[in-house]
Amino acid sequence: MEFSGASFQGPFSCRIFGACFINKTSKNCVMRNLLLFYLHRIPIRFLIGLVILFLPAFGYTQVKVVTGIVVDQSGQPLPGVSVTVKNTENGTATDEAGKFSLAVPENAVLVFSAVNFDPLEQQVNESNALRIVLKAAAGSLSDVVVVGYATQKKANLTGSVSMISKKSLETRPVTNVSSALSGLAAGVYVRQGSGKPDNDDASIRIRGIGSPNNASALVVIDGIPGTMDAVNPADIESISILKDASAASIYGATAANGVILITTKKGSRGKPSVTYTGTFSDTRPVQLPSFVSDYATHMEYYNEARYNLGQGNLYPQAAIDLWREKKAAPHELNSFGIPNYVAYANTDWGKEIFDYGLLQNHNISVAGGSENTRYLFSGRYLDNPGIMHNTGIKRYELRMNLETAITKFLTVGTQTFGLSQKGQAGNTDNTGLFNFLRQTAPGLYPFYEGRFGAPSETAVTGESQSLNNLLVHLYGNAGEDLTNRLNTTVFARVKFLKDFEFETKYNYQLRTLERNRHVVPIDRWDFSANSIIVQATQPAQMGISAEFNKNYVSTFDNVLRWKKSIGQHAINALVGHNEWYYNENGFGVSQTGVIDGTIYTIGTGTITNTPTGYENDRGMRSFFGRVNYVYDNRYLFEANLRRDASSKFGEYYRWGSFPSFSFGWRISEEAFYKNFEHVVQNLKVRASWGRLGNELSLGNYDKQSSYGAANYSFGGSPYIALARTRLGNDSLRWEEATNTSIALEGNLLNNKLSFEIEYFNRATNKILTTLVLPSTMGRVSSPFVNGPSFINKGWEVNLGYRNSAGAFSYDIKGNFSYIKNKVSKWKGELRQGWEKNSSGEDVWRTNFSNVADLSGANGVILENHLFQEYFVRSVYRGSGQYFNTDGSVNPAGGPRTGMIRTPEDMVWVNAMKAAGYTFSPQNTTYDPATPGSNKGLLNYGDLIYDDLNGDKVYGNSNDRYFTGSSPNPKFIFGFSTYFSWKGIDLGLIWFGAAGMQHYWDQEGYNNSRLQVGNAVSTRVAANRYFYDDANPDNPRNNTNGTLPRLKVGSDAINYQPSDYWLYNAGFLKLRNIQLGYTVPKHFSDKISATSIRLFASAENLLTISSFEGLDPEMGPNIGYPIMKQFAGGIVVGF
Repeated sequence: MEFSGASFQGPFSCRIFGACFINKTSKNCVMRNLLLFYLHRIPIRFLIGLVILFLPAFGYTQVKVVTGIVVDQSGQPLPGVSVTVKNTENGTATDEAGKFSLAVPENAVLVFSAVNFDPLEQQVNESNALRIVLKAAAGSLSDVVVVGYATQKKANLTGSVSMISKKSLETRPVTNVSSALSGLAAGVYVRQGSGKPDNDDASIRIRGIGSPNNASALVVIDGIPGTMDAVNPADIESISILKDASAASIYGATAANGVILITTKKGSRGKPSVTYTGTFSDTRPVQLPSFVSDYATHMEYYNEARYNLGQGNLYPQAAIDLWREKKAAPHELNSFGIPNYVAYANTDWGKEIFDYGLLQNHNISVAGGSENTRYLFSGRYLDNPGIMHNTGIKRYELRMNLETAITKFLTVGTQTFGLSQKGQAGNTDNTGLFNFLRQTAPGLYPFYEGRFGAPSETAVTGESQSLNNLLVHLYGNAGEDLTNRLNTTVFARVKFLKDFEFETKYNYQLRTLERNRHVVPIDRWDFSANSIIVQATQPAQMGISAEFNKNYVSTFDNVLRWKKSIGQHAINALVGHNEWYYNENGFGVSQTGVIDGTIYTIGTGTITNTPTGYENDRGMRSFFGRVNYVYDNRYLFEANLRRDASSKFGEYYRWGSFPSFSFGWRISEEAFYKNFEHVVQNLKVRASWGRLGNELSLGNYDKQSSYGAANYSFGGSPYIALARTRLGNDSLRWEEATNTSIALEGNLLNNKLSFEIEYFNRATNKILTTLVLPSTMGRVSSPFVNGPSFINKGWEVNLGYRNSAGAFSYDIKGNFSYIKNKVSKWKGELRQGWEKNSSGEDVWRTNFSNVADLSGANGVILENHLFQEYFVRSVYRGSGQYFNTDGSVNPAGGPRTGMIRTPEDMVWVNAMKAAGYTFSPQNTTYDPATPGSNKGLLNYGDLIYDDLNGDKVYGNSNDRYFTGSSPNPKFIFGFSTYFSWKGIDLGLIWFGAAGMQHYWDQEGYNNSRLQVGNAVSTRVAANRYFYDDANPDNPRNNTNGTLPRLKVGSDAINYQPSDYWLYNAGFLKLRNIQLGYTVPKHFSDKISATSIRLFASAENLLTISSFEGLDPEMGPNIGYPIMKQFAGGIVVGF
């Protein structure tokens, strides 16, 4: 046996490696080569004996003196950093210049630790000189924060910036960055509107809605404006969210709604490190809409709806009985050999259309560098099959971040990102398949033995023959979307005159989309008769289409920076210039009359429809500057100024100036505060003021009048001429947002508990809107004008607590925001009330239609009201004391819930009418004793509305009121926890919103109107009102139902805009929970890995809400549901 290495513990704590013997007091090692030669040839037992015999007298060792410097992420030296040899007491500390020197054993592992920094372990390599970069612990004052065109220490920030570290994003099973931000930053509301594989339809609102036209935040990736879907979450190093004008004004006209700065990972000095992250996720909808799947019951509900209108049955009782009979023997074969469960289907479409696949997300990166060069290469493969056939995507991504110092003063580099994505053609948006879920019925079987089902013509009469087979929509639309992106930046930095740095940067982004579609011909069968009901589309009627879209962006930045420290004065300044240009163009063509039904290429059709094409562009030119001044680490000041010119505006109003000022006072650095530092540490107050612009609200050519073709007659003959279709306005100006904020921040409990409290006020002026033109202007569209104003104000609170006890450590963070969106100026104040007309009569007058605009579902934009505040009727809510003691009708004593439920309710309604009151929109009540009276008149199960203006008409348009609520949350909150113990870690992220309501009145889901051929939701079936006045003992009666009675077709009585359909939309979500385990190093060493981490994660695991719709976060509409994901994965480093 040959000796290759061993370890022993004894009184001298000696370790043997490659025949070098080391103890704590040894200073030399001798005869290394000789020992190596002989020890590799000595049997191990003999070697052990020699060691035991001679160990007390052996005093030689192999040591080396290691020197180095420890700096923070900005390159500033860190004094007082503890440097120790791992598992020993041998150590030192860095001096004022951040330097250290320590004698260590060969192959020793050094541990670097300092307050407010994450500890770092570094193995001693062949080099005796080390450069150690410590990363600031999340939330510490030493944090280096990315701000516009520069970085700053958190301690010196005077603006409002929220930081999100890569730790909050790593290994989460998210495919898009936007949805991962929920709950991580105060004042930031991320609403995920869809679970589609290629588009989560996320909207990000920072401190509310600043403009009704465009309230989206600016996204900047590595200094270049971009989009959230243009960055791989695994490539992100950090995210900074700039929330006030002081922080964001350096971006000027595009930053009115806040800025999200994303910084991607870079390489570092040292040997190459390889990291692989693989995630496998099972994705399922958080919740699905539910429909009645028993067809016999479905038919009975339709017959009930017809009965409620005084009409005959839609479905014959014989068909209902037949379906129940066949359901009792589902596997019995009909005369064509088809089982009853197919021929007489009871289909639950919510289960049939979903096909749950495994989502795969694989990332690999290689990073490293030398003294002069740093690099990172990463790649990603994403396979998201979606939850239905033909709706998935496959994506490939590559990134290269490379920079090299050519000389001591010149550094050049590139940041390049590429993406290729192939998406399937399934139609799954709000107007597609999920809308079709309610536009079908359970009485047809989806697919049997290679054939698609259709409604039965022989077994059931009355069913719509256009009934949707949802699988036909999934399999009958074919094609693909091919998206390619290229985003490349080249830059150079020149340092000169000691304190100056000049950086020039050019970026080019290209995106192309190729889309083709065609119909797959499919026959549809009536399985009860074994016959084809709908013939497959023949090639001569088939359509094919193709589209191509391309857009590109070029950005050119030049920035000059100056940094100088003179005694207690520290000055940072920069000036810069930016050129930005965007161009988009595309075309589309479609054909019919395909010659060969198996070839779907444009050119194979015989009839070409009118091709379409378009192109638009815009550009901006900007100059900007910043001065940042710090005196004695106590007094902080910053000023920014940006001048922007946009092609969207006319010649005389093209330029806008956007300044900001901010101040900070680090009270804890004052001499007088030393006696209080044990109470509150790092106490700082800051305030800011600034003005930002918003050019995103305006279209590229809205300043110009537009013209189009128009027909006219001259001399009795038709002609085509050019006519103006929209008026222009070259006097348009920028929307301007003026921001003011003041904040107090600090730490408690010896820096364990951090707090930040901030008040903000944002006033947006000169908002763009359209004029109301007189009818004499004809069909010309209104021009844009400046005028309205918004005010957003509120509070933000951030709390964080970090601590450890032995091997157990934990980090708890919470944030809370209150935001009020108010329209301070629109088109004038609302004036309504009673006035005397010329005859001296009291009349109700209102100018509502002249001063208000509708926005959203029954929301309005009106001066001195919440943005999108609901303006609806109030459902009548009486006391139930129908009559006064004198026998007269009591106007306040009607039905308690606003619905006519009982004969007593109906008596009260008729008594009110007899007393001169009127009910709108229907005043005539059903009277079975009156010949010809219609059950569709005001009847049991109908709503009645309140008379708010006192005109004795209950429920007309003058009885609408402002509810004080809107679909926009007033409260936003988040809570995250992270625990770790001996390699085990557990993290949770909670996210919630409150103080908003959804107007939910959606046909097919919670609306009692039925349309022939559509589904009946289980919610409507269980909660609809029904009362058979001719048979009070009817077992179908449901007088406690909370929804109006069923009707087929329209229902003008129950679906007037009213507060009956407003639902509390507050929610709390467990956005993510993750459990991880880091494998001990001695195990990972066996496969030559530097680290191995296993993890299990769940996304959207729990939602707590009283809202009964699909998902309160999505809103009231039904669309592609948000996904609940269960994931497992591994992270391996080499």
